[in-house]
Amino acid sequence: GVCASRRLSQNARPLARSRHQGLVARAAVAGTDSMFGSVEQAPADPILGVTQAFRADEDPSKLNLGVGAYRDDNLQPVVLSVVRKAEERVLAQKNNKEYLPIDGLAAFNKVSAELMFGADSSLLADGKIVTLQSLSGTGSLRVGAAFINRFFPGKSVYI
Repeated sequence: GVCASRRLSQNARPLARSRHQGLVARAAVAGTDSMFGSVEQAPADPILGVTQAFRADEDPSKLNLGVGAYRDDNLQPVVLSVVRKAEERVLAQKNNKEYLPIDGLAAFNKVSAELMFGADSSLLADGKIVTLQSLSGTGSLRVGAAFINRFFPGKSVYI
């Protein structure tokens, strides 16, 4: 659906069923013709919908289980002490600000693969596991899976 807080101009087209999934809206920009006027809005992110439902719920004992941070009784973000300690450790290393290689920090990739598959994994020893580090989370995973689907049809991606 479309977020309730989104206000469409009088020139906006009505909701329509997309050949993709769900309902989409086409919005005009401030009454002018926009070069993006024919671009369909992507479906709403279901995870973000959890936060919208939380905000709309009037139950005083509600809990926000959506994306974001832990919160206190006043709904203010709380940073866990373990996170603060980790930040201090990272800052104490005084790392440079150089860009990492395209596949990420090799030491991180190595220990991540060992954690996932076991340091004594035959798959690792045989070079059958590829590990890379990326920004974001679900977005980069989706792009990577789409790449594999396009160029290596029928192959499996395990996330």
